Amino acid sequence: MRFILISISLLLMLTACVSSETSTTTQNTGTGKKMAFDPEGAAETRIKIALLYLQKDQMQQAKENLDKAREYLPNDANVFRIFAYYYQRVNEDDKAEQYYKKSLAIDSSNSDTYNNYGTFLCKQERYQEAEKAFLRAVKQSAYTGVANTYENAGVCAEEAQAFDKAIYYYEYAISHNPGKSYLNLYLAKLYITKKDYKAARLNLFNYQKVSKASAESLWQWIRLSYATEKTASLNRYAGKLLEQFPDSQRALDYLNHEYYK
Repeated sequence: MRFILISISLLLMLTACVSSETSTTTQNTGTGKKMAFDPEGAAETRIKIALLYLQKDQMQQAKENLDKAREYLPNDANVFRIFAYYYQRVNEDDKAEQYYKKSLAIDSSNSDTYNNYGTFLCKQERYQEAEKAFLRAVKQSAYTGVANTYENAGVCAEEAQAFDKAIYYYEYAISHNPGKSYLNLYLAKLYITKKDYKAARLNLFNYQKVSKASAESLWQWIRLSYATEKTASLNRYAGKLLEQFPDSQRALDYLNHEYYK
């Protein structure tokens, strides 16, 4: 399965240095007096540290910080969401699902949680449930990650061999974020498989308008040329593939004549 985008927004906010605990001070005495402990700030700090450890594959340290975050906020949807992601990473699928459901029970309008839960369900090959989760994510009016979720839905549909749905979701992803030009290659591949060669050619041209040739784009041109029996075109693109990307998997696919891979 291709990589599916996970929404871990707090990771993007990590600073170079984070404090281990959070408290509030006053300045009216001139000396600064410690006030009540801030559980929300402390939990957020622990989550940030846990995500940093997860990024480095240091699972024990990540778990320790998540346990602390849960200690500070025992019924917080965000804590449960990140815990679910942790359990997903360590392949404890039952616990991951349990925590996704706990998070959604507390906050049933969190698009990031639906998106992440959808990726989890897709990896479990529970495709219909995954699609429902993705669609719940994009229906939330304040959600800014719509394009990513539509892409995830497309990847999942493709895994399920539901090619028409995959095309539909990839096209929606591009419409919401035209910067996802690489999705034209996904679409070209699917259209070639469906023998809609005109649509495939259009997607390849759309990719070429904004992106340099890649092993994948040249490979899809080769597949299209082979399918439409354009030998000169096939040889031209094959020459470019072998010259520019000789060590790529796609070069090997060409040498093995695996045009429908």
